[in-house]
Amino acid sequence: MTATESETRGTGELTALVRTAWADALGHDEFTDEDHFFRVGGHSLGALHVVRDLGAELGRKIPVRVLFRNPTVRGLAQALTADAPQERS
Repeated sequence: MTATESETRGTGELTALVRTAWADALGHDEFTDEDHFFRVGGHSLGALHVVRDLGAELGRKIPVRVLFRNPTVRGLAQALTADAPQERS
């Protein structure tokens, strides 16, 4: 996937990507979009795993602080949408 493709993804697609990254990092998918990452088994190494996987998928570096500041699936997807690089004319 190119950076341009990642820029055009909507929140729905990002939500699905975040769910997948969480499930991989947590080793389970027993959480909702409103659950707090660190209350469903997440830890700092898992957070690094999540941002690494999402960064690779989206073609950009994602600071781990984005997950710490947005510890729900929904919040993280919205933050990634808001922080997406904008196309330049």
